[in-house]
Amino acid sequence: MREVDFYFFSGTGNTLLVVKEMTKVFKERGIQVTLHRLEKMNPLEVNLNRVIGLAFPVAVQGTYPFIWRFIESLPEADNTEVFIVDTLAYQSGGVEGVIKHILTRKGYRPIAFREIIMPSNLLPRRINAEKNKGKIRKGLEEARRYATDILEGRGRWRDDPVSILISKISRSEKTWKLFRRMISFKVDTDKCSNCKLCIQLCPMGNISWNKYPVFDDKCVFCMRCISMCPTRAIHVPGKKIERYHAVTPMELLNPTV
Repeated sequence: MREVDFYFFSGTGNTLLVVKEMTKVFKERGIQVTLHRLEKMNPLEVNLNRVIGLAFPVAVQGTYPFIWRFIESLPEADNTEVFIVDTLAYQSGGVEGVIKHILTRKGYRPIAFREIIMPSNLLPRRINAEKNKGKIRKGLEEARRYATDILEGRGRWRDDPVSILISKISRSEKTWKLFRRMISFKVDTDKCSNCKLCIQLCPMGNISWNKYPVFDDKCVFCMRCISMCPTRAIHVPGKKIERYHAVTPMELLNPTV
């Protein structure tokens, strides 16, 4: 392994922290790493001559629809190595086996898969800052171990036929439509500062502008807009929530190591 292209999506920063920690380990071993914001990339343009890393959050026991589309749209390969890391608060079940199946069928060689526990960003009612710091510390320690395992050939990636069934939940548009009926984001126009940061952050192009942010019907609840709104103008009516993010908005938009 000499060169790694690391394609990642991070909702409110957990995944980016893990990616940066793994990248540090790779670079310490002399590996060249290039970071790519997955939501901005064309899967048909991946470099099949480099090791491919994929990183993303778990959502609805799988992941977001645009990440499924990216993976499913990757070009045919001839034994290109791939590793995956995902971040989650609890459990998945619909990621590991199904993605291994997709990649193997396309001619990739899956070399390692790891899930790393990080703090939840899904509309938390309270945030225990000390507990979250502990989770992040342990998560980054695990990220370093995982990167080392990859470099030393100890990576594992299980076959899991059950995950193919579980993945159908997050891959179905019906699931996301149900969420959109249950949860809707609104804007407090008295608090909105007209910074338009939410538009820059949204991976779905779901937010437009008409004096204030206007939400379309493509939200996948990555929590970027509501968690990072500087004036807390974006909210869920009737719900009192805290905002969690592990990095700043600019770190998400312009990631560096």
